[in-house]
Amino acid sequence: MAGGGGAWKVAYADFVTAMMAFFMVMWLVAQDQKVKDSVAKYFVDPVGFSLSGSSTQPASAAGLFESEFNGQVPGAKSRTSGRGRGSMQSRENMENETGLVADSILEEPGQTQRWQEEAKKQLESAKNVPAVREGTVSEREAAKVLLARQMRQQVTAEAMSSTEGVYQDLVSTSLNRVDFEALAEEVIRSSVESD
Repeated sequence: MAGGGGAWKVAYADFVTAMMAFFMVMWLVAQDQKVKDSVAKYFVDPVGFSLSGSSTQPASAAGLFESEFNGQVPGAKSRTSGRGRGSMQSRENMENETGLVADSILEEPGQTQRWQEEAKKQLESAKNVPAVREGTVSEREAAKVLLARQMRQQVTAEAMSSTEGVYQDLVSTSLNRVDFEALAEEVIRSSVESD
């Protein structure tokens, strides 16, 4: 019987795992911004339909600990309000990109009415979502996710059709920062209040 044990197998397995992770990181670094955004979206919501109610937007903190740094986060919203889009509850904390899309959706009469009607449709279709039938998610929360997904798809499609080249990359990057769930919640709230 030969000696030596099998400890080398554990070390080898760790080495192979580390090499795989290294090559995945190197591959990702070499990709263009669209691929990086897609990978980032996957790790935020792998299923593509999160009904947990948590926001996918990062917290607006300037340091590791709350008391470490005070002050404005670079790129954060610097204006106090929009041009009269209503009473969005988190308006003061809204990022620039979200505020601009909110202005478009919630200020233009045709857009507002269109999205309020769509919100009513999504409230109806949310009743058929399995998580709602199981009682783990409310109808309103499911409708918010459905409406946010539709808003993201349509706003992105409209923006991409009117741009090309590097401008599409810029628009895509900006639209990835929009909190469509907050906008969907506001549209649902206004559509319920208008009834």
